[in-house]
Amino acid sequence: MTITPSAVSGIAKGGEQFGTPVIRRGDVTIYTPRRDRDALAVPVEVVNSGAKRAFYRFRIRVTGPGGFDATASASMDVVGLYPGTSWPTELTIKDPGHTPPAHPQITIVSVERNEYQR
Repeated sequence: MTITPSAVSGIAKGGEQFGTPVIRRGDVTIYTPRRDRDALAVPVEVVNSGAKRAFYRFRIRVTGPGGFDATASASMDVVGLYPGTSWPTELTIKDPGHTPPAHPQITIVSVERNEYQR
């Protein structure tokens, strides 16, 4: 069997484009969310600005007109981020019975950063 490499496409690691930052707290940056049917897709990037490998856990709250109010969280408990590296992710946020707002208010409720202990 012959394996032929395909053309390189996409964005190189570390060159992700998330759009406009909305809010930042410590190493966590939230970017402009987009509506996706009955939910909001919220791009998030965590960048370890410290000198040691670290594990992260964060919570965000999204509110908007018509009573939309939802909280979401994410954590990185397995490997941790090495200094200077990033963890891009996207949270899907829903509030059953409420339409996702076009211009939501986003709050970073908490950010926990725990350095790797040997």
